Amino acid sequence: MTTLVKLAWRNVWRNRRRSLLTVSAIIFSTIIITLASSFQAGTYEAAESNAIGFMTGEIQVHAAGYNDEPSLTNSIDLSEHPLHEVTDELSWINHQSRRLLGFGLISSDSSSAGTMIIGIEPEYEPNVSAFSRAPLQGEYLERSDERQILIGSTLAQNLKVSIGDTIAVLTQGYRSAMGADLYRIKGLIDSGSLDMDRGTLVMRLEDAQELFAMPGRITHLVLRTEDAYKASAHAAEMKESLADSNIEVMTWTELMPELMQTRALDDAGNYVFYTFLLLLIGFEIFNTTTMSVMERIREFGILQSIGLKPYTLSALVFIELSIKVLMAIILSAVFITGLFIALKDVIIPLPEEALELYKSFGFMFDGIKFSTRPDVFVFPFVSVFFVSVFASIYPSLKVYGYSPVTAMRKA
Repeated sequence: MTTLVKLAWRNVWRNRRRSLLTVSAIIFSTIIITLASSFQAGTYEAAESNAIGFMTGEIQVHAAGYNDEPSLTNSIDLSEHPLHEVTDELSWINHQSRRLLGFGLISSDSSSAGTMIIGIEPEYEPNVSAFSRAPLQGEYLERSDERQILIGSTLAQNLKVSIGDTIAVLTQGYRSAMGADLYRIKGLIDSGSLDMDRGTLVMRLEDAQELFAMPGRITHLVLRTEDAYKASAHAAEMKESLADSNIEVMTWTELMPELMQTRALDDAGNYVFYTFLLLLIGFEIFNTTTMSVMERIREFGILQSIGLKPYTLSALVFIELSIKVLMAIILSAVFITGLFIALKDVIIPLPEEALELYKSFGFMFDGIKFSTRPDVFVFPFVSVFFVSVFASIYPSLKVYGYSPVTAMRKA
């Protein structure tokens, strides 16, 4: 085997130009696929991180059926389901916050509007979401801020109110109980999301429970972990702990199916591009390897005549190609590693038009970073390896088609 490797290494450099062309083609395509895959993953990681951190959270715990029918009836009674007893035992939970979400009518002296009302725990909510601490005019809520609220900046303009003004809130609470009270505006939220800014009111959880006549009840619990991409495994563990209760545990991928469908559609388009590049690599390898075999038919005939078996010659051709591919992969890995070390903290700025578009969907970020997750690098190298192996099958088997006499005569 050692002799074959030495012979293959010598044969690789017999035609330097052809070998370097093959190696260069593999390096170029591998780098392009890796960069494109990393940039695409970085784009979606930024969007997903923003969506998760803005309001959804990585995992939500709520009553069974709440996601399909988000009503106050499908809420959790904490006296019957003390969720803290479960969450306190799960080490992977970094932060958690309880919420109560409902709807009501908000009125000022000049106008009124329907709004989504979110009751939060001011001391915990900033650890799990960004919506309550979005760019703010005024001050953020504190636990002691009884009957004080934050509202969307657009909603404030529509109601012609500002910080320090008092507004009335009317709701239909739990089991049709009517709720009404006066609240002082402490701050205005400017999240960038049109829907959020024109239809959201944020208050303390205790105030929301009183307004909706729901003492000791919440609509959902939001959890943050050390890694959003492990949410499915963590949710499965939590489901086992809550298996005997009427409680549902859902991950961000289940809560935002549209985002996942968009990514899947975009991935499909990118894989078409990757397939095209891989086909180019395959044809390049197939072409150069086949030409190398055809030019050496006489050589193969002589080697067979002195006792070398056809399968040994096929192995020789395969080893030659493997050396080229291995060289290309090593060089690609070295170049890509150095490139990503240099780029890992670099934020690629986006045009103003793109930032405005993202902002209209509630996504707020300054730019895109290249993803350095391990799976980004697996696909390019594995796919190049398999394409190379597949492209070498025909040239390797071509050697079997000639006997020593036929090979020397054909040459």
